[in-house]
Amino acid sequence: MPNSMTGCGEGIATAGDSTCRVELRTVNNRSFKFSLRTREGFVGLEPRVEALVRQRVRRGTIQMTLDLTGNAATVTRRIDAAQLGAYLDQLEDFCAGHDLELPRSISGLLGLPGITADAAAEEAALDRAWPLVAEAVERALTALDAMRRAEGETLAADMRSICGEIAGLVAGIRERVPQAVEQQRVRLLERVSSILAERGVSLGEADVAREIALVADRTDIAEEIVRLESHLAQFERLLDEESPGRPLDFLSQELAREANTIASKSADVGIAHAVVELKTRIERLREQVQNLE
Repeated sequence: MPNSMTGCGEGIATAGDSTCRVELRTVNNRSFKFSLRTREGFVGLEPRVEALVRQRVRRGTIQMTLDLTGNAATVTRRIDAAQLGAYLDQLEDFCAGHDLELPRSISGLLGLPGITADAAAEEAALDRAWPLVAEAVERALTALDAMRRAEGETLAADMRSICGEIAGLVAGIRERVPQAVEQQRVRLLERVSSILAERGVSLGEADVAREIALVADRTDIAEEIVRLESHLAQFERLLDEESPGRPLDFLSQELAREANTIASKSADVGIAHAVVELKTRIERLREQVQNLE
């Protein structure tokens, strides 16, 4: 069954006094886009984490929050001297302008944004934290997969139902074609006969039949019906695959193209009404396909 591109999952792993908590959220996207939010010192884990995610998720926008606590989260803190100096200069100017005494301690400044930050963890620290992180990521991915599969099954069931409705409409159009062709032949014959009678011109039956055949050939929709049926059969087969989003998107566009061609070629009122219903259901298919991986 296909997977939905929308879902969320959480994974928690613990080892000793260290804990890693991972949250995953995915939304629709035509390609793969990954972003990680974590402590500044552990951004070096992003390539490893992304590699794990790519094994389970093929496309979509994936947002991950990763939080480490305990010994595994121990990294060196650093002070941004330039930023602290800028704050002190502003504080000195402010105090001088308001006849205030300068503070004798900078402890109050250390909590300001940008003063302290995690230093980048060394590779050895990342290696020590990785088994715990990988376990939490795998658990979050498992939860995400379960949610995406459940939604994918619902979407696939809805699309199969729509495909059944489309197949019924196409069958109705196929049944209508012989009657539509005969009605068109009669109308053309009457019109041609009327025009020729007004001008006092006569043509042989073979000439009239040839002209009617040419018009009928230009309005023939048999090929479009065959292609619609073929596309529908492929569409339903692809719904049994795990990640059919891209080919299904292409097929839904092809279904719409064939429906538009039938609408432009056929002048029959019954077929025109069926095509309107057909295009409505194809548009529903296209909207649902956008949610599949």
